[in-house]
Parts: sequence; C-alpha cells; structure tokens
Amino acid sequence: MNRSVGLCFVLFVGLLFWGCDQAPPESEKKTVGILVQTTVNPFFLDLAEAAQQELGDGYQVTILGGDNNADRQSKQITDLIVQEIDALLITPCNANAVGASIRDANAAGIPVFTADTACLDTDAKIVNHVATDNLRGGELAGEAMIKALDSKGGKILILDYEQAESCQQRVAGFKKIIEQHNSDPNYANAQINIVAQLPSKAEEPTARNQTKDALNANKDLIGIFAINDPAALGAVAAIEEANLQDQIKVIGFDGQKIGKLAIRDGRIFADPIQFPKLMGQLSGEYMKAYFAGQEVKPIHMIAPKLYFQADAMADPSLQDEK
Repeated sequence: MNRSVGLCFVLFVGLLFWGCDQAPPESEKKTVGILVQTTVNPFFLDLAEAAQQELGDGYQVTILGGDNNADRQSKQITDLIVQEIDALLITPCNANAVGASIRDANAAGIPVFTADTACLDTDAKIVNHVATDNLRGGELAGEAMIKALDSKGGKILILDYEQAESCQQRVAGFKKIIEQHNSDPNYANAQINIVAQLPSKAEEPTARNQTKDALNANKDLIGIFAINDPAALGAVAAIEEANLQDQIKVIGFDGQKIGKLAIRDGRIFADPIQFPKLMGQLSGEYMKAYFAGQEVKPIHMIAPKLYFQADAMADPSLQDEK
C-alpha cells in the first residue's frame, strides 16, 4: 500500500471510531434547560438528574431550581430563552402562572416539555407531559386513609399545595374516595369529616405550623392527608410534639426515602408512591425522539402504587438505613 494512502486510511478509521465513541464537540451539542420547582426536594433532583442522564453526552444540560417561586422560575425561563436554548423541560412552580413564560418560549421556537405538574394555560404549547396519574394517586390516598382509620369516622385535615396542578389532582382524588365512603349506607355512623384544608407550601416547616393550628382547633383530629412527604413529616412533627401519634394517622404522598423511612418506623401510615427517576428518564427519551424527528405522544401517565410498612420492611433500599 502506498504510504500516503495508508496514512489516510488510518486517519479515516480513527475519525470513524472517534465519532462512535466520543461525545460531539460542545458547539454541536443541543442545549437543554431543566427547570424544577426546587432543588431542596430530593424528588425533583432525582427527576432532573435522571433526565440529564438519559439525554447523555450529546446534550449540554443546565439544571435550575425555582425555590417554589413562580416569579423566580419565570425569570429563569426568560434568561434561557435569551440564550437561545434548544429545549426546555419544566416542572412548574405554578401551574397557571407558567403559561406566559411557555408562550414566550413557543414564540421563540423553543420546544417545551413538562413533567410532574402540568401547565394549565390552554394557549401554551407543550410537546410532551410526563406525570404520575395524580388523580388515581389521590384515590389511593383516600383508600389508605379509610384503612388507617379502620373504617371508623372522625375529623381529618388536608395539607394541600394549590399552586401545583398535580397536588390539585391528588386532593380531588382523595376527596372523591372520602365522599364515596360517606355516602355508603354501611358507614352512616362512621362519617369522615374534612374539617380543614390548609396550605402547606409542600414544605415541612409550614405543614408543621399549620398542623399545630389545626390541632389547637380540633383536639379530636384522627387523620391527616398531606400532598407530599415533606408536608407529611411536618404534620408528624407537630403530632409528636402534642404526643398524639397514637390518635392521628398520617397519609403522605411521593415515596421519597424520607417518607419510606417514616413509613417503616410507623410515623406515616402509607404513601401512594411516585417514580421520579422514571419520570425524568421518559422526559429525556421523548426529548431525544423529538430532536430525531420522531412522533412524540403528548401525555404519558405513570401509575402510582400504595406503599405500606410491610413494603418498607422488605425494601432493599432501606436495609442499611437506621
């Protein structure tokens, strides 16, 4: 073989293998902004990191937390639009307020994907939304509450977070099951009464304070449904301070490790659990499919499941946890 021809062949093979094994140069990578409600809550970190991992080395990813503040998240979206980001994945801090920012992204030709909480602005265009079937999750929470109370009646509290469409769905599903229980003639003498529905900010400190107030007003409270694990743990803290843990059963939501440990230890009765890593993975898959020119379905719902103390006892992820 001619030496120059041989050298060219070697260079060609080298470039071929480089193209197969190496990530593209930074200038050729798609840029993606992942904006989550907060990076304090492990749920959203798991979701964001799973999406980033699924996207892989061909994408340059920026992860930002909105601190549960719709205005802050709006400014973050605006900054990324100005930077001409290639795509956005958003878990909205406020299901209604985020619509204006998404419409700005639409106008700039930037595809928008959402996860966990949907945008309720019907004029905002979303390529794909991945979420838990939160309505069904709320129904499961209602079923768990009835089981926790052993089908007995009494007063219960809901700790909500109305800014999030996902939490609105959870509360709606929960109330549906409680109403069905109350309308059943077999439980005419075992009515479950929702005496208050209070904002928790989906955070432990606020939920703790709200539960304290509710306990002062309703010393005979027997149950609490909280829309996520941090809020549930806030309720538990207030209950334990009042030494009422034998009287009041708590149902949480999410299945974060902190929630699962509390279920294992008997501090929370049960959770409808979500799968944030799967949520992020699917969002990443749909984003890659979009850029590959493939058809992307608009909505992907993930079924939740109830998680009880027996599940926690058998959970391998908790075996080394104290």
